[in-house]
Amino acid sequence: MLRVTREAVYRFRKGGIEGVCEVVSSPLGRFVVVHGLLRGSYELGDKEESWDLLEHQSFKDVKDIVVEYKDLPLDVRRALSRVA
Repeated sequence: MLRVTREAVYRFRKGGIEGVCEVVSSPLGRFVVVHGLLRGSYELGDKEESWDLLEHQSFKDVKDIVVEYKDLPLDVRRALSRVA
């Protein structure tokens, strides 16, 4: 397992797409981790459970702050342009 340290987290909007990305660093370098799904559901036995990424303790600090794509740091935009 590789240990990473979170440097920054952003909730972003690019056109009609909204997501969350984290900038993390490790001994191997810096990476941008993109979370494209913010909500979902799954079946557990007979009932359906749902989840919301922004309700997780790690992401509560960006729940109410949405950054426009053009306002993100250049290295983050460069990474997002490949996936979002």
